[in-house]
Amino acid sequence: MMKRFVAVLLLFCAYPVAEADTEYPLEIVRSELLAAAQSSLQIHAANVSNHDEIVIVDYSLHSAKNRLFIADLKAGTVTRFRVTHGRGSDTDHDGMLDRFSSVSGSYASPQGAHVTAEQYVGKHGKSVRMDGLEPGNISARSRAIVIHAAAYAEPRMVNKYGKLGRSQGCLALSKRDLDTLLKLVPPGTLVYIAK
Repeated sequence: MMKRFVAVLLLFCAYPVAEADTEYPLEIVRSELLAAAQSSLQIHAANVSNHDEIVIVDYSLHSAKNRLFIADLKAGTVTRFRVTHGRGSDTDHDGMLDRFSSVSGSYASPQGAHVTAEQYVGKHGKSVRMDGLEPGNISARSRAIVIHAAAYAEPRMVNKYGKLGRSQGCLALSKRDLDTLLKLVPPGTLVYIAK
């Protein structure tokens, strides 16, 4: 009986419960980043149909941290997730984003304002396309920069390596967190990516 309890306890510790189902106050997002995202929402209001939520990605944080925030502007709350960055943005693979790029073939993460577009099923399963809204990231769709789930974004990666794996520039989440995000983020939502 004791062995079974220890085995269950070890399994639970190896796969911690994701924090995506917990709401936090809006103030947990860096104030300057939140202000920049809200300003971007105003600037791009004509291209964004959902004005109630903003997805904010804070790449100043390590990939082991929850750094993708869905800000519910009406409720004043945030739901947070872990998210990957591109391997071209972190060539030494230390878990920190070093640079942004929107150049095709760079495998780097883009920055700035994007908007979620249609959902589709691709090689990573359910995914969401994004369109860049600025001259520096207008290539997001042609680069296939999307939001998807990936094995290298699962919590066990942090447990084993202390960081998530890297994408080819996409926003990759755990499968559970992607399912939650898809329920909370409709097409036409601003995605603001910064460091």
